[in-house]
Parts: sequence; structure tokens; C-alpha cells
Amino acid sequence: MTTPADQRAVDRTRVRAEISVAARVLTPVWPLGSFIAVNPLGGLEHRPFHEALVAAGDLYGAEGTLGESRFRAAHAAGRITSHDLLEALERQVPEAVRAAPVEIAGRVRTPAEVLTADLLHGSIPPAPTRRLLTRSERTCPHTAAAIDALTAKWCSAFLDPGQAAWSLPGREHGFYRAWADLAARDTTLPPVARRNLRELPSDPADAVTTALHLLGVGYGGERIAYLRAHLTRLPGWAGHVLWRSNSPGSGIDLVDYLALRLSYEAHLLDASRGVPDLDPAPAPRATSRSDRAHLAARALGAIGRNADEEADVARILDHMPVASRPLVWLDAYETNYRRGLLARLRDPAPSSTSDRAEAQLVLCIDPRSEGLRRHLEGLGGYRTFGFAGFFAVACRIHGLAKGDPTVSAPALVTPQIDLYEQPAPTARGEARRTLAGLNSLTATTDAVHTAKADLAAPFVLAEILGWANGPAAAAKTIAPRHVRRWRARVRARIAPVARTVIDTASSLSLDQRVQIAETALSVMGLTTDFARLVVLCGHGASTENNPYHSALTCGACGGNAGGPNARAAVDILNDRGVRDALSGRGIAIPDDTWFVAAEHDTTTDHVVVLDRHQIPESHRDDLERLVGDLAEAGERLAIERSALLPGAPVSPEPGAAARHVDARGADWAQVYPEWGLAGNAAIIIGPRAVTEGVDLRRRCFLHSYNADEDPSGSALETILTAPVVVAQWINCQYYFSTVAPRTFGAGTKTTHNVVGGIGVVTGPGGDLRTGLPWQSVAVGDHLAHEPMRLLVLVHAPHERIDAILARNPGVRDLVDNHWITLLARNDQSPRWHHRTRGGWTPYPTEIGE
Repeated sequence: MTTPADQRAVDRTRVRAEISVAARVLTPVWPLGSFIAVNPLGGLEHRPFHEALVAAGDLYGAEGTLGESRFRAAHAAGRITSHDLLEALERQVPEAVRAAPVEIAGRVRTPAEVLTADLLHGSIPPAPTRRLLTRSERTCPHTAAAIDALTAKWCSAFLDPGQAAWSLPGREHGFYRAWADLAARDTTLPPVARRNLRELPSDPADAVTTALHLLGVGYGGERIAYLRAHLTRLPGWAGHVLWRSNSPGSGIDLVDYLALRLSYEAHLLDASRGVPDLDPAPAPRATSRSDRAHLAARALGAIGRNADEEADVARILDHMPVASRPLVWLDAYETNYRRGLLARLRDPAPSSTSDRAEAQLVLCIDPRSEGLRRHLEGLGGYRTFGFAGFFAVACRIHGLAKGDPTVSAPALVTPQIDLYEQPAPTARGEARRTLAGLNSLTATTDAVHTAKADLAAPFVLAEILGWANGPAAAAKTIAPRHVRRWRARVRARIAPVARTVIDTASSLSLDQRVQIAETALSVMGLTTDFARLVVLCGHGASTENNPYHSALTCGACGGNAGGPNARAAVDILNDRGVRDALSGRGIAIPDDTWFVAAEHDTTTDHVVVLDRHQIPESHRDDLERLVGDLAEAGERLAIERSALLPGAPVSPEPGAAARHVDARGADWAQVYPEWGLAGNAAIIIGPRAVTEGVDLRRRCFLHSYNADEDPSGSALETILTAPVVVAQWINCQYYFSTVAPRTFGAGTKTTHNVVGGIGVVTGPGGDLRTGLPWQSVAVGDHLAHEPMRLLVLVHAPHERIDAILARNPGVRDLVDNHWITLLARNDQSPRWHHRTRGGWTPYPTEIGE
């Protein structure tokens, strides 16, 4: 016999399972401090790309591509050609292209001409609208808005990471309990609602079940759809709660979140309205079939209306529904860029000579590294490699000043290693002075922050410091570079930088370090022909007053600068015991090879060599030559980047360009400190000879790979299942922040309000904004980022790639469902082939192929 307690347990299990299913459409939203670019539609990657876009429209009211007016403007400007459109039509709607020709105004027209006329002159359909609605959205929009405001208020209060002056009472008991204890006392709610909220169950799953019953929501698919409607109403807060729920002890999950929303809805709506209509809202109406045919016929010269001609045109257009037109445009847009890229890769620069390189540099696969690599290689006998910027050391870094560790690892990896920054053996006294100075600076900062958060202290603080704040603000605005240098000098006097090391041997066994070293060198393809200097160069960024600073740093390092990872990897690779073990595994590092850590500032294009005190005297001259060439390469890159930065001087001299980009990074009012990864469009996996000497315009991720040295395919499998996936996340983040900025972007920086360290909202409140600010992808109405799906170019045998895809269904879904385009070629077959569901087919790289 089932007891009431047994039934409640069953109901709780069921509703939790239903919430888990409903939440599959969500993507976790990381906090600002460790911003991780993700695919906002990551929960839909198991579906074909075009179906996912339809779902995004139904769930969020989001656009899935650029608007047709932008595509038409691109066609008029030559960014999309008629040949591009023809190729796209042949791929997207082959039945339509193969239809019978039609006669219009006495002239025979091909199906392609009819379809092109519709693309160029057809009525633009209305924007998608959210169709999966909650009951309050349907019947009482102001109640729906009130629920959203309450959700944002309580989520921000609970999730604040300790920055608020007053902590939410009861937060130690978890989100649901803290909210339930306080919600009934909220005098902004109607008395009846407050009375009902006092009777909330102790378990949030019970609260969800009760609220769904009061709202008239049934079971099975109807319930899952309704839960999903609430989860997608505020995807920012829901996504962040999803991210938090994966951390032990967070005190909040989506059951708690939905208990709040559904309880408010059940008790704020008038229960007398009866059972609501829960079917999806109707889709926006598009142009009628006959009107669409008329517009296409008129564009092709028809005079007046001819029923027979329009019927023939309509039969062709039936093969290309209006909803599929944006995908044709997107295909053509991508084709134009890809043809140009592949043409430049057809005849790559010859491989470097067999002479020993002056130095080898391993940089992150980030497209911004491509420019530095290209300019440095142009200065002399340097060879560069591309590898994920964490250098195979996924870890938690504990800095010299202690505090919370920095998680410096890709989002796909949970680090199991703790590494500690320690004073160098001869720098104990330096470290003590540094720590004392840092403690003084921290105490001062904390005191000011506490005073600002107090009720009365801000008035006293204004009286004491107000006379200085005005001139200081003016100086930061007028001369940002000088203010930054002055602050650096003051900091250096108070807390001088101590010589430190990251001693991996104290945290990792020899076997662990050897495994890391072998993995890194094998996957990056650096196992022979070592130079005297091998530099592992991470990257970071320097900006002021920028909540999205971590979006400009290294994604492979969890939104942190890559210098610490480079230091750790160098410590491993310079270890004699590690080298001896590697030699036994076929990787012989010469005795005169020394690994050096460095960090590239992508905002200023400065490269800083780290741990100089570790570099032996025998290599100092080599290092100084390299440092000089890196400075020159950075100046050349600054000129190149300045041409695209709004407000930058036109055709600046090298020194002027370097000063300008440096000033942008120091300017607290600068909303365009750099372009980040705007423009990213492809990842190239292969030897440097394929791209050496080619200006890729900082649009391609570059990962080194030599198929001949990887007969098992293990290195390629690592690349396809990790760096390629991360590159696809980044690509999708930029894509959807551009095509659907209101839904998947963060809006304009000028209206941002930072919520603790969680994220930003627009104006006084509302949903937590996901994605990138508009200033990361555009200047006004001019797009700096061209939203295209990621092109993956691999130099490896087809059968090796097929075997990897067969073992990794997640990556295979990205390929088969057209989230990415995978092309491959090898030495035996120099022509590019396209991987489709049906196998490999030749990919045209020239018009007419």
C-alpha cells in the first residue's frame, strides 16, 4: 500500500526528472570573473542547425541569422556574389534548382534566376516571436513582468559573492529556504499572495508540484513544456543557476529557482480564470504564396499580374520556404569567405629550412596570436607553433599572496592539480616585503570599499577625499597611460615584485610531470629539432573599468591570463629528470635547449618574458635578440590592428600605433580596448608550412599538427575533442551575440549595471545578460564580426578523422548537424574534401568547380 509519504517521494523524483529534461535547452552561464564563451544553443546541438534556429525562435523569440536586409546589403557591396548564391542554392535547395524553367514576359528564366529574385526582392518576413509562453505571459503580462523582477531580485540577493554590505538573511540554509522565509513578509505583494506564501512546503520539489497543479498544468510533455517556458523566460538567471548547481554547496539549483517562479505565478494570478490554453502561440504570418510569386515575377520583368506565370514561379518557390531563405544567404556568405581563405592555402609558403631555428615559440591557438606569429617569423629564423594556451597544465594556481586559487584550465576540464607560487630560493626577503606591501594595499582597498557600503560613511568619505577624486578622474581620462605608469610605480614602491617560482615538483610526481610534458610536446608536434630557446607564450589583456575583461583573456585558462600555466609547463620541461624520462619515450631534448615562459598582452601587443631570473647566462644573448624582435613584431601588429580600431589614428607610425593601443588599454572610458576574437571564422589544424607567410587577418585559430608523427591518431583526437569544441563555443558566442544581441548578447556597455561579480543587467534590473556586449562585435550599426559557422580545416587522412568521429558522438553531431563545416586534405590528396553524413565529397575552391 502506497502511503502519502511514499507518493510525495515519487512526485519529487518525477518533478526533478522533468525539470532536468526541460533544462536540456539551457546553456550554463559563467560569472563575469571567469567568463567562458559558450554556444547559447548548446543544449540543441543534437539537432540540425536549422532546426535549432527554429527552436530558438520559439523558445526565446531570437533571430538565428543576420537579417535578410543585411545579407542583401552584403550582396550589393560584393561581399556575396551571384556565384556564391548559386552554389548555396544548389546545396540548400537542390530540388528547386533542378525544377523546370519558366517563361516570364516572353523570356525563359531558370529556377536559379527565380530563386535569386525571391532572395533579393521578396518581402522580409516578421521577426520570430517567443511561442512557448507561461500562463502569466498569455493572460496577464504585467504579472509576468512582476515575476521576472522578483526572480531577478532574489537571485541577485542570494548569488552575490559577498560584495553587498548586508548579506541575505538565512542564505546558509540555501536559496529556497531563505526565500520562503522572507517572501511572505514582502509588503509589495498582495495580502492574499503573502498569506499563501506562508504555507509553502518545506521541499522545493513539493512547491513546484503544488504550483503546477494550481496553474492547471498536466503531466508528461505538457508539464515539461511549461517548465521549459519558465526556464527560457529569463535564460540568463536560469543559465547561471544551472552553472551554480554544478558546484557542491552552492545552495541553489533549478528546482529552487522554479519553485520561486511557479509559486509566485500560482499565487499572483487570479485563480478564477480557469485552465489556460497551453498550446504554443501562433507563429508570425508571412507573405502569401501568390504575393510572393508576384514579387519574384515582377523582379524578373513581369508587367501586371499573370496567373499562369505566377503559378509557375510559385511551384519553384515552394521548394524554398521563406524560412529557409536566411540559411541560403548564410551559406553564400560563408562560401565567399571560405573560397578566399582556401585559395590562399592552396600554395602555402615553403617549409622552413633544416637549419636550426633561432628560437621556437609556442603560442595559444587564439586568432590574435596569428598576427604576432606572422610578424615575428617575418623578422628572421623563428618557428612558431599553435597549442591551447594552458599548455596541458590544467590546474588551480595558488598565488604568492594566497587567497582563493585561480582555476586555470579549459571549461571542459576539472583540474585535479594544485600548484603554488613560492619565493625563489634567494628571494625570501623580497617575498616578505612584497607580502607586507600587498597586505597594506589590500587593507586600504577593503577599508574604502567597506566605507562606501556603509550608510553614513560615504558622506564623510566624500568630504575627506572628494577634493582629490575630481582631479584623479580627470587625469585618468586625459592621460590614461601616464596615470597607469604612476600607479605601477607607486605599487612597485609599496609592494615590489619578488622573484618567485612555480615549483611543480612539490605538487606532482615525476610520472605526472612526464605525462604532462609528453602530452604537450606530442600534441603540439614539437618532438624533434629543438632550438636553443623554446618559448611558451600565454596571453592576457590589460583593460580598465571593463566588466568583460576576462572575455579578452585566455579561454583555455578559464578566462585568466596564461602566464602561470606557461611558467608551470616550463618548470616541468626544464627538469632534468623529466627530460631523461622523455628521452626514453623517443623525445630527446638537447642539453642546450632552454624553455622560457612569456605572456602576450593582446591589448597592447607587448610580450613580457617571465621568470628571467631562471634563465641561464648562456642563453641571455639569445633571449635579448628575441625580446627585441618581439617588440618590433608587436609594433607592426599594433599598426595592423589600429586600422580597425574606432578612433585610432590613420596610418600611424610604428611608435605612434604602439602608444595608441597602450593608451586604449589604460583608458577607463574606452569601450573598444581591442576587438578580442571578433572576426573568428576558422580553425586550421596542420603544419605551419600550410599557413606560413599567409596573412590570415587574425581570423583563424591555428593548432599545430603533423599527421606523419601521429599514426595512432591520439593527438588529433585530443585536438578534435577539446580545442575544436572550445573554438566552436567561441565562434557560436560571437555568432549569436551578433545575430541576436537582445537575446544572446549583453547589449550596449553604456547601460550596464554590474550585479556583484555575477554578470550585468541592462538598466536597473531584469535578466542577467548573456553573451558579449555590442561593442565586442560592432561599432554602431557597422559589424566588426561577420557571423559565420566555424570552418574546421584538418591536414590528416580521412579514415583517421572518421575513426575519431565514430568514437566521439558529440563532435560527430557538430559535423553532421552542420554546426561546423569540416574539410580535410593530406599529402596524397591535396584537394579539400568535405565531410558530410554521406561521407567525403570534393569541396569546390574555385568558381565553377
